[in-house]
Formats: sequence, C-alpha cells, structure tokens
Amino acid sequence: MAQKLTASMPIDMDLEFNYTLEFAALDPATGDPVDGVVVSDAYLLVDQVSDGSADDLVSGPFMLVPGPAA
Repeated sequence: MAQKLTASMPIDMDLEFNYTLEFAALDPATGDPVDGVVVSDAYLLVDQVSDGSADDLVSGPFMLVPGPAA
C-alpha cells in the first residue's frame, strides 16, 4: 500500500463555478497512468471567495477515469 500524499494547489488558484477536480495516479518514473489505484479519504480545504451559497459547493460522484493515452 502506498503512503498517504499531501499536495497543495497554487495559492492564488481560483476555481470558477462548474470546475471539476480529478485525481489521477501516475507512475513517478514514467508519468504513465496507473490502473487499479483507489483514492480514499480525499478532502479539500477551501475558502469560498464568491458570493454564492455553500449549496453551490457540490461534491461527488467520485470516479476514477482513464487519463490521456489510456
């Protein structure tokens, strides 16, 4: 089992309404997609800077999808 990973997004990155974040497992040596990886207990810590409501922050469904050249 791989160790847990903590990664940061750029501090000034603003995600607009309807943007989607996707997780991808890549081989660190080749950069190729890795099949059979399970992402669990993923969470994001965010600041809402728009004047929308918290109901606009939709989560799920969560799916692993093939990446480029899969």
